[in-house]
Amino acid sequence: MQDVCTDLEMAQLLERAKRRDAAALDRLYLLYVDKVYRYIWFRVGEQALAEDLAMDVFVRLVEHISSFRIPSEQQVAAFSAWIFRIAGNRITDYFRRQARSDRFTENKMQELAGSDQSSSGSSRLDRMATQDELRQAMASLNDSQRQVLYYRFVADLSSAQTARAMKKSEGAVKALQHRALENLRRVLSNSREGQGSEV
Repeated sequence: MQDVCTDLEMAQLLERAKRRDAAALDRLYLLYVDKVYRYIWFRVGEQALAEDLAMDVFVRLVEHISSFRIPSEQQVAAFSAWIFRIAGNRITDYFRRQARSDRFTENKMQELAGSDQSSSGSSRLDRMATQDELRQAMASLNDSQRQVLYYRFVADLSSAQTARAMKKSEGAVKALQHRALENLRRVLSNSREGQGSEV
């Protein structure tokens, strides 16, 4: 993964943002909005909700940027870890307040009932099934394994940035990622074999 900017550029950007410089805050938003949105969407599975939570993350960024301590090195990794911790906390807060499973099931049923069975509707259902299958497989992983996959493949963070966000060594992150991918492959393979035997 290519960093969003250099460490020196990030340090200068953060100094300006801490002084509430609108251009610096806009730049941070533009650098991270897509990554934060993808990370949240993958965790919650609903576009509108992911958009709302992503906006909450950036509101909190503006509210709390003055308390962010700019480290003497690895400023991009440190800031990335900080913003994704904010995103993770927003997701946790949301799930604590919602009866997610009932709402998710209800929304999926409404989507299915409202979709026609044309080829575009059929491919949409196939895509939803694949996304649901992946979410179910991810749910079978432990928290650390899920987290490393979210950071690496959804948020598109580097190993170093993921290590910083998870407060682990880079080697530990790589080993965790390897185990997580192996477990995910095994769960998906078992799920598909089980479906094949039901037919």
